[in-house]
Amino acid sequence: MSHTGAQMHRGYEVLRPVGIPPIRLLSFIDARPIVPAVGSEVSGVDLREPSPEAQGELRDLLAERKVLVFRDQDLTPHQYADFLRIFGSPVKEDMVVDPHHPPEVGAIHTQPNEQQQINFWHMDHSFRELPTRVLSLYAKVLPPVGGDTLFAGLSAAYDALSDEMKAQIDGLHCYHRVTRTQNTRRRYTEEEAEAMEHAPPVIHPLAPRDPGNGRRYLFVNVPIYCRSIVEMQTPEGDALLRKLYRHVQRPEFHLRLNWRVNTVVVWENSHTLHYPVSDYFPHARKLWRGVIEATEGDRPRV
Repeated sequence: MSHTGAQMHRGYEVLRPVGIPPIRLLSFIDARPIVPAVGSEVSGVDLREPSPEAQGELRDLLAERKVLVFRDQDLTPHQYADFLRIFGSPVKEDMVVDPHHPPEVGAIHTQPNEQQQINFWHMDHSFRELPTRVLSLYAKVLPPVGGDTLFAGLSAAYDALSDEMKAQIDGLHCYHRVTRTQNTRRRYTEEEAEAMEHAPPVIHPLAPRDPGNGRRYLFVNVPIYCRSIVEMQTPEGDALLRKLYRHVQRPEFHLRLNWRVNTVVVWENSHTLHYPVSDYFPHARKLWRGVIEATEGDRPRV
């Protein structure tokens, strides 16, 4: 087989190995990697009253593994809001807030006979100067089957690039701007949505460095948010951006979360993509949601 044939298989480049993550010795929580590229399932901690030492280990583990999954956590809305404060300051929700919930706890609620339409790989808020780093969901109403969420690790996706591709994208930036989606009407007035759509685009580096672990990562998003490469306003630049967006979707970089009621997930939104699987129509699905306020330290930087 030729060298070119050895590096390609039906149009896909052979990836560099992801590698098995080292096992961290933790004293106050138990955790196991879900897949090599991203995610840990955490046990041995009650999220209603985690000790200060456990909280510190959770912050460190999130910076390293990007997605944390907790099973069988029975939290009130206020206890959930208190748990979120481990990772920063929860913001007032722009989604629906149920009666008797604190303003920081909203809900993503797909009603019976409503089709979920946000079924694509994306990160939230890349069109902001300070993208949201930490998000959380808590499963309360689930369909009898389906409704999984996928997460992709953007650090592993960068690591798997060839040296030639890393050199090609080094120093490049992307234009990000908002586009209306299914949830826009739930979050913003018509005037607010119109103003955001016509605001100047935000510029972020294509391959920033993660302040949490020092690794480079691909800061790409769905094309309705991540519009083009600043330095390559050409068809070749658009093709490169599409190639990188497809690259991060490869299964080697992602985990598939099968929800159970009372599962809590916390993830570093600006270092991952996620995909809500739309396969449970006509059933309902309701997840409580918390968003941690972005700080200047969350700005993507090389």
